[in-house]
This record gives sequence, structure tokens and C-alpha cells, in this order.
Amino acid sequence: MTYKKTFLTMVTAVCLSCFVFTDSIAQTNKDTCVGKQDSILHKFVYNKVDEAPEPEGGLDKMGDVLMKNIKLPQDSSFYAGSAIVVFVIEPNGTIDGKRITRDSSGDKQLLGKHVLDIISKIKWKPAKCNGQPVPCLYALPVHIN
Repeated sequence: MTYKKTFLTMVTAVCLSCFVFTDSIAQTNKDTCVGKQDSILHKFVYNKVDEAPEPEGGLDKMGDVLMKNIKLPQDSSFYAGSAIVVFVIEPNGTIDGKRITRDSSGDKQLLGKHVLDIISKIKWKPAKCNGQPVPCLYALPVHIN
């Protein structure tokens, strides 16, 4: 009886490991990077990548840089609210194709322009697909109370 139980346990373990192993191979063979033609830069950029782009020093450091460098004028009512800025992080870590998709400061887009000026000075670690740096579309929401 013990031999039969041990044999069944081994067969189950082998079958389970084969299932897990083939499933992990199937996942690594899937093309996880997805992109599209950018309407502003007129080139292919990725919006889903294996490794996301990251500002040098991390997201916390970028938040600190934004908080330290956003200078609100006396009449800061134009800055109150939120903005969403979108840009492409190039394979060399620079920013291109900057745009403001939403800005609560209206037509002047003061908050969005100010954020883009600050973000442009930050060096980025590029996104990667299959281990290679690729251009990646990045959206950054900013909220000011």
C-alpha cells in the first residue's frame, strides 16, 4: 500500500510540475508589449511594456521634485485642481511628444505647462520590452489643492 501511495504522489507531482512548467513557458512566449502609432510624433510607441519607465531616483523622488519646484503665484486660483500630462519617454531616457490632456486651469493650461517644464528636466530609465529599451507613452496625473 505504501509503495502505491508513494507512486501516485510522485506521478501527481510530476504531472503538476509539467503543467506549471508549460504554463510558465506559454506566459513567457506571449508578446506582452503593446503599442500604437503616436499621432503627435508619427512613430510607434508602446503603452504596455515588460518593464515600466521610471524616473531616476524613483517615483517618490519625482514627487519631491514636483512639490519643491511648483511655484504658485499670488493668484494661484488658476493652479488649483488637477492636470494630466502625457509624454513619450524615449529609449535614451529623454522626454518627447509632450502634451496636456486635461487641465483644470482652462485654456491657459498653466498647471499642465508648469508640470511639463519640471518633468522635462528629470532623467528617466526607459521602458523595456524583451530586454530592449523602447519608446513608451506615459501619463502623469497631478493634483493641487
